[in-house]
Amino acid sequence: MPAKAGMTSGARCSISYAKPLALDPSDWRRYRLLTIMTRPRTKRGVLARFVRFWRNLFVTVAILGVIGGGLAVALVYWEISSTLPPVDRMTDYHAPVATQVFADDGTLIGELYIERRYLTPIDQIPAMVRNAFIAAEDDGFYHHKGVDVVSIGRALFNNLASGAKVQGGSTITQQVVKSLLLTPQKSYTRKLREMLLAVRLERQLSKDEILYLYLNHIYLGSGAYGVAAAAREYYAKPLDELSLAEAALLAGLPQAPSRYSPFRHWSHAKARQRYVLDRMAAAGFITVEERDAARRAPLALAPRHGNFIHAPDYVEHVRRLLEERYGETAPYELGLKVYTNANVAMQTAAENALRDGIRELDAREHYQGALRHLDPTEAATFTKQQSQSLGEAPLLRTRPYEAVVTDTRNGIVRVRIGIFRGPVQTTPTDGHNAPVLRSLSIGDVIRVQVAAPGKGTDYQFMLDQSPLIEGALVALEPTTGAVKAMVGGYDWERSQFNRVVQAARQPGSAFKPLVYAAALDHNYTPASIVVDGPISFADNNHVWSPHNYENKFFGPTSLRDALTFSRNIVTVKITVNIGVKYLISYLHQLGLNATLEPNLSVALGSAEVTLLDLATTYAVFANRGQRPEPIFIQKITDAQGNVLEDRTPQLRQVISPETAYQITSMLEDVIRRGTGKKAQELQRPAAGKTGTTNDFMDAWFIGYTPQLLAGVWVGFDEKRTIGSKETGGRVAAPIWTRFMQRALEGQPILDFQVPDGLSCVPINAHSGQRVRYGEGALLECFHKGTEPGAPQAAVAQLVADEAPPSAEPAAATLDFFRSED
Repeated sequence: MPAKAGMTSGARCSISYAKPLALDPSDWRRYRLLTIMTRPRTKRGVLARFVRFWRNLFVTVAILGVIGGGLAVALVYWEISSTLPPVDRMTDYHAPVATQVFADDGTLIGELYIERRYLTPIDQIPAMVRNAFIAAEDDGFYHHKGVDVVSIGRALFNNLASGAKVQGGSTITQQVVKSLLLTPQKSYTRKLREMLLAVRLERQLSKDEILYLYLNHIYLGSGAYGVAAAAREYYAKPLDELSLAEAALLAGLPQAPSRYSPFRHWSHAKARQRYVLDRMAAAGFITVEERDAARRAPLALAPRHGNFIHAPDYVEHVRRLLEERYGETAPYELGLKVYTNANVAMQTAAENALRDGIRELDAREHYQGALRHLDPTEAATFTKQQSQSLGEAPLLRTRPYEAVVTDTRNGIVRVRIGIFRGPVQTTPTDGHNAPVLRSLSIGDVIRVQVAAPGKGTDYQFMLDQSPLIEGALVALEPTTGAVKAMVGGYDWERSQFNRVVQAARQPGSAFKPLVYAAALDHNYTPASIVVDGPISFADNNHVWSPHNYENKFFGPTSLRDALTFSRNIVTVKITVNIGVKYLISYLHQLGLNATLEPNLSVALGSAEVTLLDLATTYAVFANRGQRPEPIFIQKITDAQGNVLEDRTPQLRQVISPETAYQITSMLEDVIRRGTGKKAQELQRPAAGKTGTTNDFMDAWFIGYTPQLLAGVWVGFDEKRTIGSKETGGRVAAPIWTRFMQRALEGQPILDFQVPDGLSCVPINAHSGQRVRYGEGALLECFHKGTEPGAPQAAVAQLVADEAPPSAEPAAATLDFFRSED
């Protein structure tokens, strides 16, 4: 039994190992499963299988993730790149370029722009300026391919270290792309688009071409786009005159132009400048010694002037002319260079003369107190708004400011303008304003000017009483029509309405020379006698009886004396004789652009005219009968220097040189012994005429020398009296005289030339008859053949009862208009 058992056991072993079983394929699966189930299990084997399982799973997932991520990135790239704007747009990009307006000597007087920009080739931008911007914004600019990962990391570190954004991570190329092709919206998608475009742009353009785009298009605050505009805005300098300190301050602006504006936040601007200088030194663009010297260098900011540097009324009128000729957007986009006839010295003289004359008139007639009163809340809001608009920039002596009264104790008025404070003092020249200071209370708003700067924000002020009355002055060369100066109102900041070309007013007696010219070409002479006596006209149940300013009659009066002393009755009688229709036709012949009603009052200046039109018509007398076309613009060139316009004088002969000289000679008498005596202070040959309208609402003086003609108007916009006895001779003539004295300073003294067609003979000033040379004789000039004693002389002699009846209406439609002088 044991042996059998052993045998059985041995047999089992031999069956298992000695000889493989012969199994068909279907049995192998069962066999393999049985083997696995009967294999000994250990902890180590289980752990190994677990690790292998998760490792394989991780590898599988990773492979799938890479494939999926790659597909996702490819999809995102395709999605973003398919909507990117073409980089070629930047190579063809035409930015709006400012139009520059120049005076007759090449001085820049104004700029017209939406974006103030002057395109400057990269080789004309100083290396110091280029390096300052590169150091501040992208010191690896010449080494990266559009995106700089190192720069991004450094910017992140610096910003975290300082607790504020002191450095940007975008390259200059990215900033160009952002400003020219993308919106400023902050998002990851926009940033990815920016990076992709930056890489593409680097393949399309050279580094210098990209830098050219950047330095000409970057916004640097205060309306300045590009470094050239910023240099002019902040320093009033061209780029090649900038110092290292000035260039570094500009290079600090792109980060945040408003926050680092030197006009508003001087301390912030200086801190940013120091950062730029440090970066330039670290990049090796400057030495440490140069950096330290630039830090200590003083900086002088230019006064802020906006679009207008000089002659704001003139530049604004030029802007309107450009819009009329080239379209509404042309002055702001095409980069035109406009060369005008404006003369800076004359313009300054005109502004000062008009302002001084109106101040003197206002001191006589129209005293003002506080502009308005603010409660404490309103005053706080007003001061806060001023602080935001004026910032930290020093106040200007030449500009008036509105100030809030903050204290009146001990008889001292203290005011505040934004962050600036100080007392208002009374000087000997404005003693008439002392009562105002005593009448003021806390919260009153008054106008002041800087009397003296103090320390920091402390100033001393003086009262500035801006008159409500207005005025205008225009000056032109009568021989060419070149307009040399134009002032459209007392204060451009207060009103941009140009009263030289936009306001039509009644000229009063300033119109009479035109009437007398018509008479001279209708068989009258300067020696013709007209009786100055009562005369009346019936019209629609009304009776119109013109009278003289003096309310007197002067009997037989020569035309010369009638114009010299501005006799209304003689003027009306002349008009009756020559006829209103003839007069109106003659005025159109002179080129006067005005609506002329067919009634007798037109002779006394009832028609409304602009100052420019009337002054240009006077130029006919100054220019030997030729009417010049007023010329504001001499030449215009486009951004490439091509000439678009080149104006030459345009003259039209409208009356004879002889008649023009006769009127000039009579107007010389107006200044020598008539209503324009104030102009004698010019002390050189001059001719002119005063004008005053009903109730002293308008005061005029138009006058000229052989070289220059100027016209002045003074009055209220709403048509109310200037003041009792405030005539053209008292109000406008002094302004004209003051201007002409300054405008003609240093110019030769010339006389008016007598034309060959005149015969000058001595006459009796009272009778008009020819006499021998001697005491009391007046040398008068006549058209040849009309002088007294000539065989065919035809001298008009009218008396009141010989005046032909007029079938035309008198002046009912104009409320019995009369002229005051």
